[in-house]
Amino acid sequence: MSKHTTGMLEDDFGLLSTADDDDQQLIIALDFGTTFSGISYMFTGSGEADPHSIEKWPGEDRNPPKTPTLIRYDPNDKRIFTWGANVDPTCTDKIEGVKLLLDPSQPAPLFVPQSQSTKKVLASLGKPPLDVASDYIGALYAHAIKEIESKFFKDYVAMQQKKFVLTVPAVWSDKAKDATLRAAKNAGIFPITLIKEPEAAALYTLHYLKNKALVIGDAFVLCDAGGGTVDLISYEITALDPLELKELVPGTGGVAGSLMLNKRFDEFVMNIVGEEEMFRLRKTKAFTSAMKSFDQEVKPNFTNDPAKEWFVSFPMAKLPDDAANHLEADFLLLKCDSVHQIFEPVVNAIEKLVAEQVDKVRVKRVTAGHPKGKEIKAIILAGGFGASQYLKSRLQKASPDIQVIQPPDAWSAIVKGAILSKLPSEASIISTVAVRHYGVEAHSAYKESEDSGQPKFWDKHYGQYRCMKMTWYIEMGEDLQRDKRVEFTFFRSLDPDYTPAQLIFQDDLLECNEPEQPAYPDHARGITKTNVTLKADFTQVPKSEFKEKMSPDGVAYVSIAYKLVIETKAANMEFSAEINGKKLGLVTPTYN
Repeated sequence: MSKHTTGMLEDDFGLLSTADDDDQQLIIALDFGTTFSGISYMFTGSGEADPHSIEKWPGEDRNPPKTPTLIRYDPNDKRIFTWGANVDPTCTDKIEGVKLLLDPSQPAPLFVPQSQSTKKVLASLGKPPLDVASDYIGALYAHAIKEIESKFFKDYVAMQQKKFVLTVPAVWSDKAKDATLRAAKNAGIFPITLIKEPEAAALYTLHYLKNKALVIGDAFVLCDAGGGTVDLISYEITALDPLELKELVPGTGGVAGSLMLNKRFDEFVMNIVGEEEMFRLRKTKAFTSAMKSFDQEVKPNFTNDPAKEWFVSFPMAKLPDDAANHLEADFLLLKCDSVHQIFEPVVNAIEKLVAEQVDKVRVKRVTAGHPKGKEIKAIILAGGFGASQYLKSRLQKASPDIQVIQPPDAWSAIVKGAILSKLPSEASIISTVAVRHYGVEAHSAYKESEDSGQPKFWDKHYGQYRCMKMTWYIEMGEDLQRDKRVEFTFFRSLDPDYTPAQLIFQDDLLECNEPEQPAYPDHARGITKTNVTLKADFTQVPKSEFKEKMSPDGVAYVSIAYKLVIETKAANMEFSAEINGKKLGLVTPTYN
């Protein structure tokens, strides 16, 4: 059994390589999933964009492009752990679904098995989810490097300048994205950037299709149906060579992944054998075998064909026969109607999410007077569950005027597309759509005619009453050019005898998820919330950058005008501070 120990990886795998030949790079993409995870890689300079997936994983008897997102720590030494397919699925102290614990703001999926048990295991270990995620990601990467080295000279791999990209769900909070980024960095994986999972899938699929009847102005809806969640995102083609896409409407998503099917199969079996027998059965390898059969044979091959049926074995489980429910000699006969009942609520949820995204795209294009109007070229299915023929047929029936496409390697489309995101000469996203409002609160002159009823205070430096108001810099639904700079201007007034500690300022970037953003902060009702607290340290900035002023009442003070600068990246934001047009000071973000 393969085991791993925690620790940084940069010394072992040449992450600090100083190779400066941009034509010779090793790009590595990590798809850290809820149920399965994978890695893809590519050496640049070969002249062909052809990402390769790691397909040999510890404990696997097949060659899948992904391995289970499972980890189990040694009870006697939490520095040692087993991961992936080497973890016994029946053990009670395994940790699964840790990715979802990085974003507690998202609804907890009821179908993620043993979610409460996972939290208890973490508590007993004294390990926060971020540390566990870091251990798993580090082990995933260490194995991938060994696999790459088995195909190329070790020296060649070590000397390559390495760039990393990590996928995250489109609907994740900024805090969760930051936590995922830190988990990777704590594992010694850097420099690293993020990309939204459906964005990566879109890059891969449309790059594959770009010479196959694509036209500038074509619109697509991408449905990333994975194990834990489903993400929806939509794009329009703005250029073909190289491929350039712009996001059309804010991405949406929900808890409707294929793992819900496993949960519903579990409930189906329990309704036959009873709760007491099911409690015993879940702890056996017989149930693990049956669930594996359902997962690998029934789910991918279900088409709602009434003539099709499956036998699922519970080897040596000694279950009581139940002829009425087709359970005999530890074999369960699954008829089409039964599997259809298992699938129905999950597929219904996905169908609804896709329909909502399609409607939003059509409304936006028609409102904008787009020449293609309501036309949508295709709905693209990616992710493990995206390979389901039944899901495809249902979406096609719901939208008969839109072609539904399942690209080759649907399960690995995300991790391969993440590689392409680092090759702008091949494919790129030129703009995205803001999913919420972003702004800051700051005090300004109180005007009775406008601000009546708002709390006010006297400011001795300005010699006037002031009140807190909102300034919104990014609006929900706004098109954000990739790498766009957004500047937030602040003014601070200090007494002439200020201390160094007073040169460390904290400012909150606020968010609002309501359609209409308010003119004033409204924390009490949760209309405005703190997205991230930015600590700007100006203790090392020369005093010559500050201005000495006098208030109308003759009070001397020091005025500091500065800008907090945000650059919008593929899936996250980067922060810096400027005074008088110069990048000065250190900005530390803390997500709330």
